[in-house]
Amino acid sequence: MTNPKINLLERAKVLVLTPRFPYPVIGGDRLRIYEICRALAEHCDLTLLSLCETDEEMKMALPIDGIFVSIYRVFLPKWLSYLNTILAFVTGKPLQVGYYKSDAFQNELVQLMLNHDLVLAHLLRTGDYVRDAIIPSVVEMTDAISMNYARSKLLKKGSGFRSFIYSIETNRLKDYEVSAANHHSLLCFVSAIDAQYLYGQCLPKNVLVCGNGVDTKALKFLSNKIRSKNIAFIGNMVSLQNQDAALWFAREVLPHIRTFGDFRFRIIGKIPNNIRVKFEVLPGVEVTGKVDSVADVVTDCFVGVCPVRIGAGIQNKLLEYMALGLPSVTTSIGLEGLGATDCKELYLANSPLEFTEKILHLWNDQQDAERIAYNARMYVETHHAWENALSPLVMKVITLALENKTRKADLPIGNPPSINHE
Repeated sequence: MTNPKINLLERAKVLVLTPRFPYPVIGGDRLRIYEICRALAEHCDLTLLSLCETDEEMKMALPIDGIFVSIYRVFLPKWLSYLNTILAFVTGKPLQVGYYKSDAFQNELVQLMLNHDLVLAHLLRTGDYVRDAIIPSVVEMTDAISMNYARSKLLKKGSGFRSFIYSIETNRLKDYEVSAANHHSLLCFVSAIDAQYLYGQCLPKNVLVCGNGVDTKALKFLSNKIRSKNIAFIGNMVSLQNQDAALWFAREVLPHIRTFGDFRFRIIGKIPNNIRVKFEVLPGVEVTGKVDSVADVVTDCFVGVCPVRIGAGIQNKLLEYMALGLPSVTTSIGLEGLGATDCKELYLANSPLEFTEKILHLWNDQQDAERIAYNARMYVETHHAWENALSPLVMKVITLALENKTRKADLPIGNPPSINHE
């Protein structure tokens, strides 16, 4: 229950921490924290404190979107991150956390917290800086990273160096993620599956599940799209889970589909050159790289696929397919975190044969493809518009910040607030 002394018309001061500069907003975790901040900015004064790993990020022109009152950037060179990772390996901290350690960032943070009512940390990487902070701390966890690592370890069984690192990091991460509930005012996940993986069916009171959203205004329904034998895959190909998904589909599924016609697999998203060459030699595969408009590139596609076999959280690619009215086929792991129903808003497939059957069905049955597309669009409009998806988190952050603002106002001068994270 909200404290009756709190005036929700007041503007609290919220300090936002990000492990990398959130501009330009190019999707994925950057998009989520941007949308959270955009919603909060309507009610709070936001300050951004961000780590940057390149000179380009440090010198980038500041945004004029009005979301942040002030922006501070701290340079963390890659060589130092690599050194920090080695030290974390020795000290027992998760490597994910060690990679983003910066004394300069910590010093800046200590000063800025004195003038703010709450700190919002993006991901566990910056959440480490505010464990047991002097003001309420909220960590936008997004996913259970340890679940992603555990799945990767199972999928890629072996005795190599990477498997060794996965084994160590998985256990460290899970212990650290579980313990986070004891050190912060609030943790937020995009999926109940991720939260329950860490805490079981009965979640702690300070753990919140708040789904992802999609911009249904920007992604228009492609009701009159031209149908060609093109299969879309949207994803940042820097991600190991997207690399695995696309390679599995291109090697294990696409050859079966192409026995029924000249079907082509179009990979859309940022991709390193060394990964690009792996796909360009495969028959029927097109690689677009980063594009200005996903909608323009999928206009002639008849289906979108989400063949992810490892991962956590919610797959944004599925939300984008559904918003665009592009019928989609996904694995069970890809569907996790969504309330969409098999055969109603999308189709479910887990084997090469199942993917082949469902994709060919959507090509051959135009009427059913249109039914799936319409239902999918209605689903995301109802359940995944950003404003609706983020409202529980936004209201909780505002309430915590204003409670602390009120508490500080009632304290005698010189007495810092004491925060209870239970």
